[in-house]
Amino acid sequence: MSKENSHCLCGAVNITVNNLNNKVGACHCGMCRKWAGGPFMTIDCGSDVTFESENKVSIFNSSEWAERGFCS
Repeated sequence: MSKENSHCLCGAVNITVNNLNNKVGACHCGMCRKWAGGPFMTIDCGSDVTFESENKVSIFNSSEWAERGFCS
């Protein structure tokens, strides 16, 4: 596990992950396939994640149990 810094595609939101796990997962549900154009690939970031400029993040409740965040 390692600490990583990144940002959204437009650069408006900076993201810091303190316990990045390098194991890759995938979701094949209809929503993820539509959103990603194929299986949605994931990396487990755990719960120790911070967002700089969090006020620029919008949340979409994509199902009863999941949500998607994106820079607005």
